[in-house]
Amino acid sequence: MIYHLRHAAKTAGDRGLLVEKFVVAHVGEPLEFGRQVQAEARRRGLGAAPRVYVVADGGVWIWNLVKDRFSTATGVLDFYHASQHLWDLAHTLHPENAVAARAWVEPLRHQLRHGGEAGVLQTLQDLPAWCAQRAQAVPPAVARETNYFTEHREHLHYAARAAEGCPVGSGAMESLCSQLQGRFKRGGQFWTAPGRRRLMALEVARRNQDWLEVWHAN
Repeated sequence: MIYHLRHAAKTAGDRGLLVEKFVVAHVGEPLEFGRQVQAEARRRGLGAAPRVYVVADGGVWIWNLVKDRFSTATGVLDFYHASQHLWDLAHTLHPENAVAARAWVEPLRHQLRHGGEAGVLQTLQDLPAWCAQRAQAVPPAVARETNYFTEHREHLHYAARAAEGCPVGSGAMESLCSQLQGRFKRGGQFWTAPGRRRLMALEVARRNQDWLEVWHAN
């Protein structure tokens, strides 16, 4: 999903709303998807944008595409995916105590969201010592999640990004995925690969306000 920040608004109920947005949908190799996203972004004003943000979850293939196609963009790891990683670690550290897990994770989530990302990283790096003090074995998840956040350390500046008007979550993208899955994966639907590809092209054209171009081209 591609949009200008000036087109972000709020509903009366304070929910996010995009006045204008453009989408890319592709079933196939990530490299081709990246090419299509870059082409659509250029078409929608990428070259004139003073700043470009990419908000995404932690999928390695996504960040490889960002590096390849949007190397000068400011990356933002979806805050809710980051929160889920912290929650998973909390339950690993406190497997039998949900109250203790919440007590451990909630301050870290608040810290992460409000400019304390360096402190969160330090807390994760200190976990082996924390476990040792409690005579606990260090769970494998500690190293895995510490590496995850360390690899994304430049994508965790949520307070700074929010101050610039950038969203810190990929909710709009998640909503689009849900809509497309509802369109193409409902019960009783069966598509051939060519049929699905053609129908998806029409769906994208409709959403991108390109319907008349498709109509005149045919």
